Amino acid sequence: MNIKHLPLQLSLGFALAISGVVAQTPQAQAQSGNQSDITGVIITTSDVAGGFNFSGGGGGRRRLIAFANPGIQSSVNSAAISINQQLQQQSLAIVATDASQAAVAPTVQQTLFIILNNTTNVDARVTQFVNGLVNAGADVQLSRNLVLSMVGLTANGNVEAAQCQNVIRSYNVFIESSTLALLTNNPDELRAIRSVLAQLLNAAYASR
Repeated sequence: MNIKHLPLQLSLGFALAISGVVAQTPQAQAQSGNQSDITGVIITTSDVAGGFNFSGGGGGRRRLIAFANPGIQSSVNSAAISINQQLQQQSLAIVATDASQAAVAPTVQQTLFIILNNTTNVDARVTQFVNGLVNAGADVQLSRNLVLSMVGLTANGNVEAAQCQNVIRSYNVFIESSTLALLTNNPDELRAIRSVLAQLLNAAYASR
């Protein structure tokens, strides 16, 4: 199965902002229990981080990052459930723009399922997945940052906007720092990550 109508050219990273997918509000105004508490630098309207265009900003109060509306949250969560099912069945969809249309190796899918759901022996699986990227020519630290950012992303079919934003930021940095040889080699680990992010982003786009 191929993922079609992809809004972004994923082989080159998520270069475009996704306006209206994620919103940022002061902690005092937040109502949803599913929103994540984010501390640190406040992102303003001029900042585009990891493919998401944030709203809000200013002041020194802590911010909450959440999907812009319940429909987006629901659609992204549904996509997460589908991704988990695909990985369990070893039938992960292939991004239509990928040079290789071969199915992702079952062992890679099994490993990614454990990472995304933060299940048994996840540390060993993270190392295994990182090694797959590094053996294909990727930078060790950037590979580790990317894979660690994905731990628990689709657990229980509940995607947190803050983590999703962080994964896309890590993915962008990884792609922008990658060699042509790595992108040409296009290892199964990278194609699997791209498929997961494509499905989540397509779901978000469809619900805006």
